[in-house]
Amino acid sequence: MTEDPSETPTITLTEDRDGQLIEVDASRWTQDALSMALRDVLSQTSTGVSIWLDHPSEEIDLLLGRLGMTAQRDLFRMETSIPLGQRTEIATRSFIIGQDEEEWCEVNNRAFSWHREQSGWTVELLKERQKESWFDAEGFRIYEQDGRIAAFCWTKVHADENPVIGEVYVIAVHPDFHGLGLGRALTLAGYQHLEDAAVTKAMLYVDADNTPAVNLYRDIGLEVQVVRRLYQQHNQAS
Repeated sequence: MTEDPSETPTITLTEDRDGQLIEVDASRWTQDALSMALRDVLSQTSTGVSIWLDHPSEEIDLLLGRLGMTAQRDLFRMETSIPLGQRTEIATRSFIIGQDEEEWCEVNNRAFSWHREQSGWTVELLKERQKESWFDAEGFRIYEQDGRIAAFCWTKVHADENPVIGEVYVIAVHPDFHGLGLGRALTLAGYQHLEDAAVTKAMLYVDADNTPAVNLYRDIGLEVQVVRRLYQQHNQAS
């Protein structure tokens, strides 16, 4: 029998804007094997490395504690099927390359001033993302009010997954337009765009402690499928 590569336990070492980043799915490892593998990888990384681990547990928290890591933050991966039971009639337009970059960065950075990955976007970084094979300006939905970008929903299609999965990659409402129900409306608009693109499975990531957002996504039909936990070295914990 040929081994399915997707079932082979792996540890991925990448980088984000805060330094080296380890990614691992604990469900694919035995406890002893994961301990040995993480010890080996951590011995080869720089100070300040972070770990994103899928399917954490109390035992893994203790293991990583012994390796000098502290749990910092949980993300939920939430999923459902498309079409959703709820719909919106809100009018959105596609992102216009060469026009929307500066204003989008301003809106995004105001909305995510507290966020590790999503804060501090620049026009240059956004232009780098536009070069990615998955980037689609049509899937980058913009909602305007009073002549300004009031909210957006940036979708992403994972064409390499089976079935193809449509993600609400980034969604935000400008603080000046909070309280108008735009978070729900733009989420629905994003998934309706993916539905029009013949995508039948939906997902997104959300901070587990963002209770209003988690409750909203549950209400429109998404359910938590995976917990991702961020660990950082003790001397980096805040």
